[in-house]
This record gives sequence, structure tokens and C-alpha cells, in this order.
Amino acid sequence: MSKKSKIFKNSENPQDFPNKQKDQLQQKYLELQLITAQIREQQKQMQLLENQLVELANSKKTLDEFENIREGSNILVPISPGIFAKATLKNNKELIVNVGAAVTVKKTVEDTKKLIEKQFIEIQKIQKEVFENIQNLNSQAEKIEKEISQLAK
Repeated sequence: MSKKSKIFKNSENPQDFPNKQKDQLQQKYLELQLITAQIREQQKQMQLLENQLVELANSKKTLDEFENIREGSNILVPISPGIFAKATLKNNKELIVNVGAAVTVKKTVEDTKKLIEKQFIEIQKIQKEVFENIQNLNSQAEKIEKEISQLAK
């Protein structure tokens, strides 16, 4: 047995290395593409969460202003985006709040603000988790990019 055949006796044929390396490169590249897609999805999720935070902040601001409107004042009530009805405010202390599944309850303006604050905090927690996921995915992507770089040499 020649020296060369002893070296590769229990391993693969040396002619297969370029194909194996090519397969590994393709596999790593596919992994990188999948992680990149996950990062994009997480970034979209982050944007949706940011939009919800802005919406909640606007709702709280509107409630702050609402408390200062006198009963009997003429107001515009939104029917749908860009469509309003004229109305007269009969009560500026109590609101009807949708709490989910088409269930509404009466709440004071102050209680409604507290509810909004709880939702705001909850969304911030979720946002933190999504951010951490993005960081982890970015780390994985960097690791795979280095592996691809090493395989491509």
C-alpha cells in the first residue's frame, strides 16, 4: 500500500474534497439566506410594534386633551379613517373601552390611561425580546459569513 492510500484509507477520496467543500459552501449560504429572511421578518415585527407604541402614545395624548373638553361641547367623532360625525359631549369622565372579543366595558378616563400604559409596557417588553432575537440572528449570520469566507479560500 502506498503512503498516499494509507492517509486516505479511512477517509474520503481526495478528489471528493472540492465537491464536499462546494456542498458545504452551498449549505452555509442557504443557512445565511434563511437567517437573513428571519432577520427581515423580525425587523418587520419591530416596525409593527413601534407603530403600536406610537398609536398608544397618541391615544394617551388624546385622552389628556379629552379630559379638558367641557360637557356639552360640540365634537367630531371618528366613524372611520377620514370620516367624522358631529356630536355633543355628554360625559367627559367615562369611556366605553373595547377589552377584546367585541366586549366593551365602561372605564374612567384615568383607568383607560392606566390600561394604555400597561399595554405600552407590554409592547416594550415584546420589542426588547424581538431586538434580542435580531441581535442573536445577526451574530449567527456573522459566524456563518466567516465560515463561508474560510470555505471559499
